[in-house]
Amino acid sequence: MEMNYQQIPILTYHKISKNREWGINTVSPKKFTEHLHFLKTENYTPINFRDLSKNELPSNPVIITFDDGYESVFEHAYPALSEFGFTAVVFVITGYIGKWNKWDANLGGIRFRHLNRQQIQELARNNLEIGSHGISHRAFTRLSSDEAGRELLESKSTLEQITGQKIISMAYPFGIQNKDIQEQVKKTGYHFACVNLYGASDKSNPFTIRRFPVYNTDSSSAFILKLIRGSRNKIEMTKLKILSSPAFLTPVYQKYIKRL
Repeated sequence: MEMNYQQIPILTYHKISKNREWGINTVSPKKFTEHLHFLKTENYTPINFRDLSKNELPSNPVIITFDDGYESVFEHAYPALSEFGFTAVVFVITGYIGKWNKWDANLGGIRFRHLNRQQIQELARNNLEIGSHGISHRAFTRLSSDEAGRELLESKSTLEQITGQKIISMAYPFGIQNKDIQEQVKKTGYHFACVNLYGASDKSNPFTIRRFPVYNTDSSSAFILKLIRGSRNKIEMTKLKILSSPAFLTPVYQKYIKRL
């Protein structure tokens, strides 16, 4: 029987920090802890993609993911996850390990540091799955086939060397992909690949798994809507697509302003 990946709510966080930025991707540690408390109270069981590969799911699964591999995940999310006994998945940009996020727009000159090797190792040793987010955080579809292949292979190899574990999952930068990229992901040895709200046209395709972003503007009710199915969930999805649409400007900014 084919698995319907859209039946499992998958949440996407970026930064868990008290610091503010010009954007909606930074969730406060207090709000993040409230989210975990809700999941615990409502009997959700966080799993990761290694669990998913076993096809033995708990009755109420959820997957918590973090894009970009920011240091704030180690500082704030990791202690909270440990307190609740939860696992999660951290997608790391290997070209920026231990470095500032100069690939991003950094509006107002606000920068954030990425996880270093030692922090990644500790997360991997303590029940958090590490996945790839490429090397440079450039959209794979804007790269040549060889460049995209190198990003997929070398990021996987780097993370396997750091963690001592097989890397089976990845998240497309900006969620942007196509059939050719999906095929490269599969050939490189990944078992799962995540988009965001766009591109998940096949619910049984493990290389276009849909996720719901969590923003600092979300109310408690909005968070709940990310976890349920039905018409109310579709309304939340539409709202999130509008909120997340400016992210598609970042690849243009990278190319013409930052010359990445």
